[in-house]
Amino acid sequence: MSTQRDARTTGSGLGIAPRFAIATTAVLALVLMLFSFVLLGTTREIVTSAVQNSRDRAAVAQSQYLEKSLDYKQIGKNATRVKGSHLLRAEADLISEGKPTVKGFAYVRADGLNTQVLVAPAASKSEDPVEKLYGLFFAVTVLALLITGLVALITATRVSRPINHLVDDVRAISNGNLSHRVRAQGGGEVGLLAGAIDRMTESLLDAREAEVELSVRERESAVALEVQEALQPTNVEVPEGYSVASEHVGSSEPGGDFHDIVQAEDGRTVFFACDVSGAGVPGALVGATARAYLKSELKRGGSLETALKNVNRTIAGDVRRGMYVTVLAAALDPDTHELEVASAGHKLPLVHWSDADKSIRAIQPDGIALGFDKGPVFDRGISVRHVPMDPGDRAVIAGTGAVRVINVEGDEIGEKRFYKLIARNAADSPEEVLDGVLTALEAFADEEPFPTDVSLIVLGNDTDPAEFGVSAEDLAPEA
Repeated sequence: MSTQRDARTTGSGLGIAPRFAIATTAVLALVLMLFSFVLLGTTREIVTSAVQNSRDRAAVAQSQYLEKSLDYKQIGKNATRVKGSHLLRAEADLISEGKPTVKGFAYVRADGLNTQVLVAPAASKSEDPVEKLYGLFFAVTVLALLITGLVALITATRVSRPINHLVDDVRAISNGNLSHRVRAQGGGEVGLLAGAIDRMTESLLDAREAEVELSVRERESAVALEVQEALQPTNVEVPEGYSVASEHVGSSEPGGDFHDIVQAEDGRTVFFACDVSGAGVPGALVGATARAYLKSELKRGGSLETALKNVNRTIAGDVRRGMYVTVLAAALDPDTHELEVASAGHKLPLVHWSDADKSIRAIQPDGIALGFDKGPVFDRGISVRHVPMDPGDRAVIAGTGAVRVINVEGDEIGEKRFYKLIARNAADSPEEVLDGVLTALEAFADEEPFPTDVSLIVLGNDTDPAEFGVSAEDLAPEA
């Protein structure tokens, strides 16, 4: 198969025109050689027989003339000198027993001395060698034309057979059967054309498969975007003295990553961001399922540890093996001004900015992702941390897409540079912090789409320090 394909690619072998010329010439050469042999042999027999017959008739006529049983009468007055001789030849009627018998010729001496007469009958039409040669050449010509036509037909049929196969192959391909491969055999132009058609068909098949795949992916992306839009957080009032800003930036291949804010029945406000394994529709559906379970459980209030344990048991039984959801959640108590932080396998910690000492720290409680284990391992591994939210403090919860943004060289921004972006903007309002971080991420990516979804929540305590029972000087860092 590879040898045949190589021959088609290189077009090895004779082309159509040389093959036709060689086949036709070879056959016709054999035919002409045979005909020449037949013509020479037959012509020789005709000429030899005609000469012999002419001599015999002349001898008989001369014998009859001498016996006085044959006379002659010249036709017309013209006589022709025989070339290289002193004889004159004239047409005559040969007369036997007083009646003209046949046409003939009379030969006499031209010098008028001792005139001698020779009579010879002319050949009849049935014995005329010229007539026989005309008939022979006519018959041979007709036979040669018939054989030539037959040879041309056979040769053209053999030469055109691969072309007819090509026509059938192209017709099959044009009807949509792109898996069809050319059956035509041959070299030269046929081989090149067959190879070109095969390559074209393979390209068309690849293009159609790519088009179908693109159509499916576009449809999946559209569905994933619809699901993702439904995952956007609804407006939730935050406690007095606090402000929050959040944003979800989709990637070129949307998935199920999301963030949300929930008002719990115990009066706390829960902020959480989730990363979902997989992309497209599967990831979006898993994300939608996880969001529903989380919102339902977190609204009940109580410990984040208990809520995540309950959600894990439900999700572990619903999602297929290999799918998982990571969560970073923080519950704000408006009375104690404290965040309870829990993580279920989320790789990016909560980033806390302390306005008092102008520093940031990463809060990363233990825990594995939702869906990996149905209970025992997950329950033993999860823990919570408590973080005070003093006046001017900021807390940032983000999906891991924020640290996976890449530049034109393919380098990720990473956690350290992400923390520096937060620190650079942390003194501003949560809205300004969010805008500053997103602008810096977009600049790092050089306006290229983010490789994964980016979710960001910025929470800020904007209360007056006096409301906490301490003065601004007490909150200032020590020298």
